[in-house]
Amino acid sequence: MLLSLARRPFTIKYINGIKDPYMVKAILVNHGSRRGAFNELMTEIARQLSEDLGIRVEVGYNEYADPNWRELLAKSQEDVIVILAFLGPGNHVYRDILGELGVEPGKWAMSKFGRRIYVTPPLGDSPLVYSAILARVRRALGESAPTVVQDPDEIEEESMGFVAKALRLNLDDWRDRLKARAAYASGNLEIAKMVEVKGEVKRAVEEWTSAGGPLAADVAMVAAGLRYNNVEIAAKTPVEVRGTTRTYAGMKKLLSELGSAGIVVGNAPTALAAVVEECRGGREIPFIVAAPVGFANAASVKEEALRCNLPSVVVRGTYGGSGVAAALFNELLRP
Repeated sequence: MLLSLARRPFTIKYINGIKDPYMVKAILVNHGSRRGAFNELMTEIARQLSEDLGIRVEVGYNEYADPNWRELLAKSQEDVIVILAFLGPGNHVYRDILGELGVEPGKWAMSKFGRRIYVTPPLGDSPLVYSAILARVRRALGESAPTVVQDPDEIEEESMGFVAKALRLNLDDWRDRLKARAAYASGNLEIAKMVEVKGEVKRAVEEWTSAGGPLAADVAMVAAGLRYNNVEIAAKTPVEVRGTTRTYAGMKKLLSELGSAGIVVGNAPTALAAVVEECRGGREIPFIVAAPVGFANAASVKEEALRCNLPSVVVRGTYGGSGVAAALFNELLRP
């Protein structure tokens, strides 16, 4: 049984100017065979095409089996899509089929049968065909998957150890672990040099989260990576946005509603700008984890966040990202 790629039948509204889907049908044209298994395969493909496309699809053979595609076409009252189930442009395609139809593939045209016809091109130039051939040859060759470390703890230990060795970091020092974690999360050793740690941010995170305090994240991608449940998302907060970003307006509203929240920003510099404004306005914020990326606002707003003098870990400059911000917060949660 073939697997259908469509989740539901495709509703055809217009086909080349024709609104009624029953005014067009398709014929799956193939070589034909004396072997029943081959013909059964063609019938199953036609059945699934009918189901997925919402039009009638019949099987027509060029030789060796019935019905012949010519007979089906001669009886047709509709416009016809001729689906060529051939690999390449051989004699059967160009002499027997296109020659008798008097049309070129890939466009609607009046055929010699007195019906409008659209002929699909042969399948051989499709990358999907090549991929299928490649996969089956690899199966024959028995190619094995590359050897990779599978154990999650071993992956982490090896990666963090590599970063620590390359940058001469001490993984027993939580501040150095934050730098190593940023490099590990981004695959970029240079980012470790941009990690700025301010105050006792680790203790602030531990105390805030142990009490179940809420977090305010800028976007869902950041929130998805956090190993903590009480997370609100600025980008999903219902707000009226005028002349600013959704994350800015959402962060302002979130902090107003929550009263106070730990901050994790990894995508939107404007969300961090909202946090800075709230901080300067007297909002009590327990800590900031900030790694938004970008070339407009990102570097400057991070410096402003550091000037708030709150317990913070900030990836300075243009570096960062959602994954980096989540990784930094999760590292701060580690015992």
